[in-house]
Amino acid sequence: MYKQYPLSLAFLTVQGCPPLEHVKAAAGSGYDMAGLRLIAPHGLELAHPIVGNTSLIREIKTTAADLGISFYDGEVFTLLPGTDVESWLPVIEVAAEFGMPVMQITCEDPDLSRAGDRLGRIADTAAQHGMKMAIEFMRWRSTATIQDAGRLVAASGRDNVGILLDALHLSRSGGSPADVAALPAGQVLYLQLCDAPALQPADNAACIAEARTGRMFPGDGGLWLNELMSVLPRDITISVETPHKGDSTLSFAERAEKGMAATRRFLDALES
Repeated sequence: MYKQYPLSLAFLTVQGCPPLEHVKAAAGSGYDMAGLRLIAPHGLELAHPIVGNTSLIREIKTTAADLGISFYDGEVFTLLPGTDVESWLPVIEVAAEFGMPVMQITCEDPDLSRAGDRLGRIADTAAQHGMKMAIEFMRWRSTATIQDAGRLVAASGRDNVGILLDALHLSRSGGSPADVAALPAGQVLYLQLCDAPALQPADNAACIAEARTGRMFPGDGGLWLNELMSVLPRDITISVETPHKGDSTLSFAERAEKGMAATRRFLDALES
């Protein structure tokens, strides 16, 4: 906890990091929580699979407990036109074993009714474990904007479905803090915090590259982060997601430390 904000170390900040080292980096840098990638986004592969590895799961849990780290979000389901949500049940079970309150989900299904039905079904399973589903919108996905995400929440018809708000994706999809303020109270489940230049990338390929490897630390770019924070709950959970071009020269621990230090500076400046 820094100020009133619970802070979690996002997967992308230390992407490529083995999960045990991720937990240690979070603890060493003062985070409260860590997010782990349990299932790869569509089209990518996991460098360090966790689901199905009973001994690794046990070791991750023991290490986290010893270091005082809890887990926040699991990444990341992708709704496709042919998705079989039954295949996701082992992932939900591992997320529940870690005590994660949230699973991320993105959508590549243009059929809102079908996507909403499948989201509702996996949300029902998540609810049995006290877990919520957080929709992450990205401009290159079928669910591209914050408005699209709100429509998918409604189509699911479930109370435990909400929105993951990534500051970068809000900007790159043409959104603004005013769009966040227009959402129903409580629909934003948590915030992924970073900064970026005000100038939009030229195309989706550049946007994807920026999101995965070219973000800026909060307060160093040109986004409206102060305004965004003013329309969010004062105790919203912040996932620090700050992968940047200089990462290749840094250890995983150093990446976590730099993200934490910048986030604390930003939060300090909010109150000055």
